[in-house]
Amino acid sequence: MTSTLDGHALAPVTEVAGASVPARWAHHPVVVAEAAHGGWDASHVWFDDDAFLVRLRWRERIDGVRPLAVDHAPTGVSVLAVGGADGASRLVLAAEAELSAVGGLGPVVRASMPRGTHATLSGVVPPDGLVVPAPFDRAPFDAWDWMCATEPPPVVPGEDRVTELTSADERAEAAACLAVAHPGGELPVGEPRSRWWGWRDEDGVVRGVAGASRRVPGRPWALGSIGTDPAWRGRGIAAAVTAAATRAGLAETSMVTLGVYAHNEAARRLYLRLGFDPAQEFESSRP
Repeated sequence: MTSTLDGHALAPVTEVAGASVPARWAHHPVVVAEAAHGGWDASHVWFDDDAFLVRLRWRERIDGVRPLAVDHAPTGVSVLAVGGADGASRLVLAAEAELSAVGGLGPVVRASMPRGTHATLSGVVPPDGLVVPAPFDRAPFDAWDWMCATEPPPVVPGEDRVTELTSADERAEAAACLAVAHPGGELPVGEPRSRWWGWRDEDGVVRGVAGASRRVPGRPWALGSIGTDPAWRGRGIAAAVTAAATRAGLAETSMVTLGVYAHNEAARRLYLRLGFDPAQEFESSRP
């Protein structure tokens, strides 16, 4: 599943790795949002009518203070594709063939591909002299949806109990809530430039939280570590904190994004209700 963001305030991505990008992919929400963060260091790009594949030099954040402070890892790359699985599969093989003289597409440290790419490649017989490169020769380790919102959500019940958590003590409350609500949350409370919202019960205890990563101020926000204390679920708390965070983000920038695991149908329904569009269905893998 894909969608485009025609006419959006964020600039389309017209060039990647020295190649002009056709409008179909220049306006794709994932391409626009990820490139806007300034973190793409693309070495190669491939595309056709069905998919867009970019090979990125692997970059590791090293201090969390400057926007995207990174080191290069010369031994690995990451790859990202949008579009359909069949098209992405063809581009993987095309990339492997084009780069065969220098060792092929990889080694791939991380891959985010249209859902079904690995399954499609598992049934392909590559041309003579080629093999399906790792990690596409095995099953992905997770499946998730990349979603975005460009319009503020409606006010939802319970938002009157939501406040932004700004002080050190309030951030500690957010961390304590996440320890029971979402201990595997991908966004740490201490990330620089992040913002956090919490829903408080009648005793003032934070029972649900949502965080927002602002890696580059003024660029698309990425919500993360959204969680509700298990004993307090089913009361609309996640909707309230997500709506508040999304509205705040769209007051600063023109797009707010988030990722949701494919198996979490309840969360997906919630985000759809708040106006998030499922712009790309992904599967991710590592060697």
